[in-house]
Amino acid sequence: MEEGIPSMSTGAVGSRFVSQTEIDAANATRDEQWKAAYARIGQEPPPRPAEDYDGRSLFERLQEQKTLKQEQWDDKMKLSNQFRGIDEEDSAFLAQVQDDRVEQEKLKKKQEADELAAFRVSVSLLRASMDAD
Repeated sequence: MEEGIPSMSTGAVGSRFVSQTEIDAANATRDEQWKAAYARIGQEPPPRPAEDYDGRSLFERLQEQKTLKQEQWDDKMKLSNQFRGIDEEDSAFLAQVQDDRVEQEKLKKKQEADELAAFRVSVSLLRASMDAD
């Protein structure tokens, strides 16, 4: 082995890494101490919460959160994206429809006025003929 390159087992870098067997041994020791402490006070130890270990990298977890936020934003904006403003062509069409309605209303009022005038004339003629009798 070269002298300039430190190995994993020696030095500061190697001491920061812990193997799974060391983790399992530490967990077993902690569980024994946990049970012993409750045994001293005469109680049954409560169930220990399971540790949820997420083996994904930080990038993968952040990417998932980003994707979820983007989907929520897309869902929120989906409805607002369905509507658009009225352009010039639509405006002209709606103005034409409104003008047609106004014209039909005028025609209807004129017909009603003509029919009412004809009715009044016929009623007055009928009264005149009844008065003559």
